[in-house]
Amino acid sequence: MKQNTIGNYFNKMKEKANAVLESSTQTGELVTEAEKKSSQPDKQGLSNLGSQVKALVRMVKSYKRGDYRDVSKKSLLLVVAGLLYFVSPIDAVPDFLIGAGLLDDATVLAFIFSTLSTEIAAFQTWEEEKEEEDKYIKPTP
Repeated sequence: MKQNTIGNYFNKMKEKANAVLESSTQTGELVTEAEKKSSQPDKQGLSNLGSQVKALVRMVKSYKRGDYRDVSKKSLLLVVAGLLYFVSPIDAVPDFLIGAGLLDDATVLAFIFSTLSTEIAAFQTWEEEKEEEDKYIKPTP
């Protein structure tokens, strides 16, 4: 019998990631679920989890809109797989288990943030620069 580990579940999510990324409907549903779950009150002491998820969600949304393309497809698939893992109620440690339910989600997200730190930092820099530009470029009335 195959052991249910974080790696096994994450690999299943990686297999689904390409189909989700190719479908605007599925990507939209994933983004909505991730935003909803990351906005829930922090009951398990994982306050950074919400902000990390929100950064990944913004990256996926910007990519899908065509605003931001300076991320490799392979990296984006890892991000989508991580978000799929995060929103899935059934994974290595089910989320309903108080005290441990989100720890596996945090582990997967920490892996993604450490693996893709350069690309995520570049995206966040791009966001900040775009925000600054938007302050100065205002439509005329």
